[in-house]
Amino acid sequence: MIRAFLWEIKMDLHRTFRYHFGLITDIIVYFGLFTVFMITDSGMSYGEQYGYANYKGLILLGYIAWIYAVSAISNIANSVHNEAAQGILYKKISSKYPLQILFFGLFISSLILETGTILVVALLTKLVWGVQISFHAAFFLPLLVQTIGMYGIGLLVAGLAVYYKKTGAVVFLIQTALLFVTDTVPTNAGILNITKVLPLTNCNYILKKIITGEPYAERMILLIVTSILWIVVGSIMFRIMLQKAKKRGNLLFY
Repeated sequence: MIRAFLWEIKMDLHRTFRYHFGLITDIIVYFGLFTVFMITDSGMSYGEQYGYANYKGLILLGYIAWIYAVSAISNIANSVHNEAAQGILYKKISSKYPLQILFFGLFISSLILETGTILVVALLTKLVWGVQISFHAAFFLPLLVQTIGMYGIGLLVAGLAVYYKKTGAVVFLIQTALLFVTDTVPTNAGILNITKVLPLTNCNYILKKIITGEPYAERMILLIVTSILWIVVGSIMFRIMLQKAKKRGNLLFY
């Protein structure tokens, strides 16, 4: 099982670096979008809300969390769609290893790749816009936990991809919505009360509290709970949709 898991990571990294245009495109798109935020002065209200002068740093921090989150969703959904179209998914289903374990290899691969992308984007934002944030080791845990939780949402979307075949528009809508309802950029408090069920919303709250030196223990518990719930729900829904897709014959005629 470990060998198969590591093989998935190796092959996904190999494919990405072989067709490195995608990496370059991601960097351009992510930096371009952040540039829009800088030009429009998005996040100015953070300075007053958190009593922290470097509001641009808070925007960058939330943006980093958002990149990890949307990567966890889109990479697994797109990989499942592509493998189903190529007939690879049908072979994986016949494997003695659970699909979720093999897909988790793709998740680890995306973590590695997005970390590299984020470092480049952060460097560009510092050089071009003078934005910088102080690194805290405490950032690591909430970022990791929320990314795992968002992977659960990715499994849910992947299940839809297997059954309905085309979910590209759905993935795009989810990515866009997450940007504006999770406090990645300033979000209405009423909306945030609803989106507490999303790991990304809780992660953004925690990251801002870490950088401003305020307590966040209760929200960390909520982040862990919501992440576990999404992993469980995502895994169950993926299994259900996969079984329905098999009965429908989707895997043979994708």
